[in-house]
Parts: sequence; C-alpha cells; structure tokens
Amino acid sequence: MLPAFFQTILVQGRFHRRLARGRPAQGRRLPRRSRHGGTSELRSAALAALLLVGLLTVSAGVARAAQDGGQNAPAIRVTPSPQVFATLCALYAAGYPVVPDGVSPGLRQMVARLGALHDPTVTALRAFYRSHRSNSNADTLSRFVSFAMVVGAPPYFRYVLPKEELPPDVRELAGFRKLLREFYTEEHVDRLWNQVEPSYASEAARLRGPVSQVVLVAVAYSRRMSRFPEDRHFTVYVDPLVGGQTNFRIYGESYAIAVNPGSSETISDIRLSFLHFLLDPIAFNEPAIIKSKKYLFNVAIRAPHLPEEYKQNFVAFTDECLVRAVALRLSSLPASGRQAALDRNDRDGYVLVRPLYYGLEDYERLPITLAEYFPKLIESINVNAEASREERIVFAPASRPQPSPRDAGAGRIGQWMEEGNRQIAAQDGKGAAAAFERILQVDPKNARAQYGLAVASAMSGQGERARQLFEQVASSPAADPSTQAWSHVFLGRMNDLAGRRKDALVQYRAALAIAGVSAPVRAAAEQGIKNPFTVKKTDAGVKQHR
Repeated sequence: MLPAFFQTILVQGRFHRRLARGRPAQGRRLPRRSRHGGTSELRSAALAALLLVGLLTVSAGVARAAQDGGQNAPAIRVTPSPQVFATLCALYAAGYPVVPDGVSPGLRQMVARLGALHDPTVTALRAFYRSHRSNSNADTLSRFVSFAMVVGAPPYFRYVLPKEELPPDVRELAGFRKLLREFYTEEHVDRLWNQVEPSYASEAARLRGPVSQVVLVAVAYSRRMSRFPEDRHFTVYVDPLVGGQTNFRIYGESYAIAVNPGSSETISDIRLSFLHFLLDPIAFNEPAIIKSKKYLFNVAIRAPHLPEEYKQNFVAFTDECLVRAVALRLSSLPASGRQAALDRNDRDGYVLVRPLYYGLEDYERLPITLAEYFPKLIESINVNAEASREERIVFAPASRPQPSPRDAGAGRIGQWMEEGNRQIAAQDGKGAAAAFERILQVDPKNARAQYGLAVASAMSGQGERARQLFEQVASSPAADPSTQAWSHVFLGRMNDLAGRRKDALVQYRAALAIAGVSAPVRAAAEQGIKNPFTVKKTDAGVKQHR
C-alpha cells in the first residue's frame, strides 16, 4: 500500500461535461529547531535511502507495472494527434483570439503566422468561424476539439463515426471538414506538424509516467481482475494549443481527453476522466438499483451549480457522484480537507458524494470488486436520513463573488499538493520542495505540506531541515494519523542512522501508539523496534540493510 503522500489527490470543481449516454452516445466534456541537534553526520546517500527504501521503491514498482499493464495496452494511450493539431491550426488561422499562456516561443510564432495569412481558403475559414463561434471562447474551442476527436488522420479527416451518430456540436460544424482539408493542403500544415511532432512526442512521453500512476491506483482500488474489452479505449491527446482548457468526451465506448501537458491541473483532470472510464460501466449497468434512491434527486436538482445534464438524468448524476467519492477516497487530503471537499460537493448539488464516500469504507474491508459491491453501496444509502440532511444544505448561489488572493491561493492547494507528490514520485526533491513551500505560504500549518516538504528535504540531503519538519508533523494536532505515524517512523530511522538507538525506539513506539495506523506503518515501526535501520551502499546504489 502506498503511503499517504503518494496517493492521488482530488481537485474538485474542474469538469463541465455534456451528457453522453444511450447508444449512440453523444460527446461530453468536462467541463524549527531539533531537540536532538543537527544531522550532519548522515550522508546524503543515507537520507536518500531513507525515502527510496521505505517509499520510492514501491512507487517505482507501481509506475513500471502501470506502464507495462496499462499504458502499453491498446485500451489506454497518451499520444499527440495530428488531427487535433491541424484543427487547432485552422481555428487560430480563422481568428480564434486566445493564444495559450506558457506555450513555447516557436508555437507562439507559428500561431501568429497563421493569424496573418490571407489566402482564399483562410478567408473562407474566417467567414465560417464568424458564423459558428459561440459567445464564449471556451465553448468555441470546445466545439472544434469535439470535431477533431471524431475525425481520422489528415489529409482526409474522415469521420470515424457514422454521420447519424455524430454529436450535436460536431453536426453544427457542417462544412468545416471540407475547409480543413483544403487548408491542410494549401498551407502545408503537414510541414508544421513535422516541426512540432518531436516536442509533442516528448511531452506525451513525459506524461505517461504520471498517467500510469493514475491508472494503477484507480484500477487497484476497483480491484478489476480482467483486461478492458477491446472496444473500450481511453485516450489522452497531448497538445499545448488547447491552453488551460481541458476537454473530455465520451463517444460510445471511446473516452478521450485533450490536455495541455504544461497545465498544473492536467493530472487531476485525467484522473477524473479515467475514473469515469473505469466506473461508468458499474453505475450505468445498475439503473434500477440507482433509481430506487431517486427521491433524493428532488432536492439536488434545486442546486444552481448542478449542470443541466445531471438534473435531467439521475443515473448520470449518481455516476458523477460515485466518481467524485472514489477520487476523494484515493486522495491524500487530511481529514479536514476531505470534510471541506464533501461540503463543497453538497453546496454544488452533488449530495450523494457524502453517503457514497462513507459507504465505501465497508467496501475497502471486503475482498470483493467494486462492481460486485456497488448494489450494496447504493442500498446502504438511507433515504430518510439523507433527505433530512439534504433539506439543511445551503446551496451555493448561481454566481460567486471573486475570491481574494489568499482564497485563490487556498483553492490551488490541491493542485500544488499533487504537483509536489508527482515530483517526489519522479525523485525530484527540489521540484517537490517548491510545490510544498507554495502551500505553506498560504497555509503555514498544513501538516500534509510539512510532511511532503520533509520528504523532499530528505531526498535533497537536507537532513536537519527534514528532521525539523518531521518533528513538527509528529507533534501536530492537525496531522492525520497516517502522516503523523510515518513521521515518527522516519524520525526513528534517522536516529538509527545517527547511532541514537534509544531515541529511535522512542519514535517507533510513538508510531505504534497512534490509534488506527495502517498495516504498512505498523510493520515498519515493528521492524524498527526489532532491528536498527541501516543502509549499505552497493555498486547499484543505496539499499536498506538490516
């Protein structure tokens, strides 16, 4: 089992999606000072071993397993797309005004050159764009991304779905495919693609490791025992030109998400999308059981923030709540953060997230799959009790005031936490430290960030700083039991490495004294009591040695 800070993190409120159910399905989008003195006697190699042995070797195995069993499987792909790229080139040439922040200078220059074209085909494209753009730039971009996801490779861009099964937003772009074919040929878009493809492929390769982690953790939680059917696919299209907007679609059994790999929210969005891919069949295969709780829908549909697609379909609503509940179960948020997330879901109308979240506690203790447990999970919802609770919920108003800079920073804590965890998994102590330090600037007492910074400091060979931070977390009343217990374990290992065996035993016993510690923490602490923690340097690197 992964320690808490390696687990996935939920960032709420990022998806706006169109309903995509029935067959044929339509597209949908988402939306210090140590009392023991310094630790200079500890070598950087030993400090690295402390983390690598206890945690990172597990994480590396997880990543390799996901790469072999998920990423390389036909069902799951992370890839650049020449058709998405060509569609976006045409859109920018036609006059789309939002050039993404953070794109490379070369891409920015390319977009500028496209916008300066005056050929007849481009003139026709601009006329088409003016007559088909939405009031919102985001909606306009979304519509064209939908088109790119249902066409094949250039130069023909043939639809991969029968015309009668095309989603409504693509049907509204009738005539664009002909213009795109002409634009692609006349403006030599293939040459532009050849220029950017190496960098796009590199971005896709960089993203595959984190996506593999997402896949493995989610699949392990669901306890899925078989491969995905051949007709089900989850594809991540990588293209920086989509900017900060993430577009998630479901067409039949094909799930696709187009992302900017440089966005801080990319992995969070991919995680929620993949959870839909994994969990949608579970929910949509049990409509009768779900509808037995439909009385609870009467209150939820009054929430101003609940998208219309969910107000019109209770099964889809329940499915969304299940995805959010599982994501929260997998998160590394402290108890207070999880309660805040549950409260946000209630205020936004996702009132089933809370009972599903707590109902999953029993599932986690049983040796069955989530699909097998799902009927019992729904049956466990007490309609009378939940109806009474829902009536007391004050839903968020239709429009929210602009947050203060501090509030805005607080809203990004989950993103920064995830970035720090990702950098730790990549063994980048400096990058992880920067992410956790941003959190502590906004929330100086965030025990989870202190713990992450302690880990990052140890990875970077900053023993004294790591010790101070672990001690803060170990004594913090705000720390959750798992984080607190692991801090005691690592302090015990530091003391063992420094030759302070009595102090080490105190820390291991303190970890065992915390109520409700997980089996991995207990095993680590008991092993520390049995034998001092030591490391041995070999030609292959540093490894644990008892």
